[in-house]
Amino acid sequence: MKSVTQSKFHYLSGKFKSVRPQILYGYIFATPSLAIAIILILYPLLFGLFVSFHQWNWSKGQADNMVFIGLENYIRMVGDPYFWNALKNTLYFTLLALVAELLLGLVCALLLHRITRGSLILRTALIFPLIISDIVAAVMWKMLLDPSMGHINYYLSVLGLPAPNWLTDPKLVIPAVALVETWWNTGVVTLILLAGLQSLPTEPEEMAQVDGASGWQVFLHITLPGLQPFVLTAVIFRTIDLLRVFAIVWGTTGGGPVRASQVMQHYLYLQGIGSYLNIGYATSLSVTFAIFIGIIVLIYIRFIPKVEVE
Repeated sequence: MKSVTQSKFHYLSGKFKSVRPQILYGYIFATPSLAIAIILILYPLLFGLFVSFHQWNWSKGQADNMVFIGLENYIRMVGDPYFWNALKNTLYFTLLALVAELLLGLVCALLLHRITRGSLILRTALIFPLIISDIVAAVMWKMLLDPSMGHINYYLSVLGLPAPNWLTDPKLVIPAVALVETWWNTGVVTLILLAGLQSLPTEPEEMAQVDGASGWQVFLHITLPGLQPFVLTAVIFRTIDLLRVFAIVWGTTGGGPVRASQVMQHYLYLQGIGSYLNIGYATSLSVTFAIFIGIIVLIYIRFIPKVEVE
C-alpha cells in the first residue's frame, strides 16, 4: 500500500514539475503584452481618475496649477444644468437613432436574406455610408437640410408640404441629427443581423411552413427568437457608439440652437480642450459618463433575455 502511494506521489510530482515550466513560460511570453496593456490602457484610466479630483486649468499652465480639491468637481456636476441638459439630449438622440437603426436594419437584413438577384448591389449601397467619415456625413447632411438651399426642403415645397428649419428648430434638431446618424450607421446593424439570419438553420422554418404557419408566424416565433443574440449584440455596440456621438453633432449644429442639440461628448470637449480648458472638471465628467455607459451595458446583459442557438 505504501509503495502504491509513493508511486502516485512521484507521478504527480513529476507531472507538476513538467507543467510548472509551461506556466512560467506562459507568464514570460505574456509579460510584454501585459506591460503594453498597462501602459496604453490602465495608466491613462488611472491618471484620468487622478486628475478628476483636481482643479487643473490649462489656460494658466499645464502643470503648475494642479490643485487637489477632492470631490468638488463631482459635486459641481450634480448642480450643473448644462451637464443634465447634455445628458438628456444624449439619451434622447440615442433612443431615436437606436430604434430607427434596429427597425431599418432588420427590414434590410430580411430583404437581403431573401433577395438573390441584385443582392450584391444592395449590400454595396448599404455599406457605402460606412466608407465616408462621420464629419463628411455631417457636412453633407447639413447642406441637404439647409432651410433655404437644401434639397430636402426643396422637394417638400414641390410636394406642397411645409419646409421646416431642421437644424435651427429646438424641437426638430435632435430628430434631424438622429436621421443623419441613422443614414450613416444602419448598414452596421444590417450586417450583424444578416450574419445572424444566414447562420440560422432552415429546417425549423421549413417544417413550420409545411404545418401551415404563415410568414408572420414563422418570423415571430422562429426567426426572431433565433436572432435575439445578434439583436442584443447590435444593441450593445450601437448604444455605446451612439452615447459617444460627437462629430455628427459638431459638424451639423455645433450643439445649437441654444444648446438644444448639445450632447455629452460635445460638452466634454468644450469644458476640456474646446473652450474653457478646465481639464479637471472635464475629466470628472468623462469618468462619470464612462461609468454611466458601463451601467447601461450591464443592464442590457443582465435583464435582456438571451436564447441559446444550437
